[in-house]
Amino acid sequence: MSEAKRFNPKKHAVLLEAAREAKWHPRALLRQVGVQPGQVVVDLGCGPGFWTFPLADLVTSTGVVWALDISREMLDALMARHPPEQVHTMCIELPRIPLPAASADLIWAAFVVHEIEPLDYLMREIQRVLKVGGRVAVLDWRPDAVHEDGPPRAHRLDVGVIRNGLQTAGLTLLDSPWQHEDAYLVMAQKGR
Repeated sequence: MSEAKRFNPKKHAVLLEAAREAKWHPRALLRQVGVQPGQVVVDLGCGPGFWTFPLADLVTSTGVVWALDISREMLDALMARHPPEQVHTMCIELPRIPLPAASADLIWAAFVVHEIEPLDYLMREIQRVLKVGGRVAVLDWRPDAVHEDGPPRAHRLDVGVIRNGLQTAGLTLLDSPWQHEDAYLVMAQKGR
């Protein structure tokens, strides 16, 4: 993971602000992505749990959410919010994803892929961890975003870089159910 591109974990409170909820509508977006009860979902770069809690609600107590982050401080902030039992946290060093092969129905990577190097290693790890038929959804900042939220524009990845990386790793691109003036959503699936 690129140190220069990493979000400062001391600023984790900003990731839980009501304005962010109003902008991204996490439950609605995750429903569009297709999160279902009983699924095993990986929240890659989970931070303090902005997406983790809605993911846990959608997979219900019959599913599992693996909340993975490089920062112990971020994971401590998540745990201080008392997540439900189906949430399991793990402090990791990306791009490696230390979960078994073919163990996840969905990998959710929100606003984190632009921080991870080398990108091709991450994409291979995503492909490895997904079950056959499993999907990945990458939500990240547009270099041409309307607003100035998010990382410096020089740190952002063009949507084509993400699409190419997923395809090169052997995943099949899917139509995205959502786009935004400040972010893009790229989805892909693992075939047989």
